[in-house]
Order: sequence, then structure tokens, then C-alpha cells
Amino acid sequence: MLDPLDITLRDGRRGIIRPIAYSDAPRTLALDRRLAEDGRGMVLSPAQIRGPEEERRRIEALHHQLASGDATLCLVADVQGVDAMAGTAQLNQLGPSRCRHVGVLSLGVHPEVQRQGIGRALMNALIAHAEASGLTRLELYVRADNERAHALYRGLGFVEEARRARFVRLEDGRYVDDLIMTRFLARPSAPPPPA
Repeated sequence: MLDPLDITLRDGRRGIIRPIAYSDAPRTLALDRRLAEDGRGMVLSPAQIRGPEEERRRIEALHHQLASGDATLCLVADVQGVDAMAGTAQLNQLGPSRCRHVGVLSLGVHPEVQRQGIGRALMNALIAHAEASGLTRLELYVRADNERAHALYRGLGFVEEARRARFVRLEDGRYVDDLIMTRFLARPSAPPPPA
């Protein structure tokens, strides 16, 4: 999905989902910082959020990968009346030739606009892009204590495949498991055998 997609939030506000642009760097960094401060789903601490130059290089690499035919894509969500970046979602196609059918997804939605359908819209757009790109396996990683995310991902057809025990260590010393969730996409029809 490369064309902008109009969305309507549950509260009636309008928004747009589109590929990330170079000018989005300050807003995506601010979103990541806000998510890290919120602490409910992020594994990075606020101090570990990349800097502006690193973010610009990340966006440049994403554009380069997409231009070269890779399925890797980062989408952002803008919502009317919200100055902050409402959400981002990314699909990374794996590089090894034997794993090119696999895509890894990530999602972040600003805490002030969660539960409005933004995450679902971003994920649906990336899933459609992955399917159109010929990927057949999608996976994502989610903390075991992020029940809202689990519900979203299950509703999108993802199932828990594995659990990484005590994978995340919180600031207070508690450990949280991390789940690997997967969804298999329809296999593209195979070319006919040679005559």
C-alpha cells in the first residue's frame, strides 16, 4: 500500500495513513519517546530512543529498500486535530534468501488516541501490502503484559507461536515474558511446471 488511505476513527475524527516521509522524523521520534515514557508496550527506555540524525538515516534506508523492490515499508497515521504523530507501523522483509517470504511487523499508537481503530487500520494496510508483495509468513513480538495489543493481533488472525520467558526486565526488577505471534498468508499460486 503506497497510496494514502483515508480512515475514520471510532470517535468520528478523520485521519490518513501514508508511507513515512523524511519530514516525519521529528514526529516519529516524539511518538517513540512518548511510547517509551508510557512504558506499557515498548522494550526501549526513553534514554534509548534514537537521535534525529539516526532517525533520518532509518527513513532513508526504508525508502531505499522499498525502491529496490523489498517489501519493507513504514506507514504513519495522521489524525485531524492531533499535532502528534498518531501512530506508526512497520513491515521488515527478512533478507536471507531462504527467509524472504517472512515479514516482521511492529506497531506503535500514541496513548492519547489508542482504541480508536488506528492500530487496526495500520496493521491491515501492512498485511495487504505484505500479501501483495508475496510474503507468506508474518510475525510480531509483543510483551505478555500488553493485553490490548494481544486482542488486536488475535483479531487480525495472529496466534501465539512461542513465548520468550523473562525476556523483558522492567525498571522495578520484575520480568515480563515476550510473545512471538504469527499469521500465515495465502501462498501465491505456483507457476506451472515446465512443459
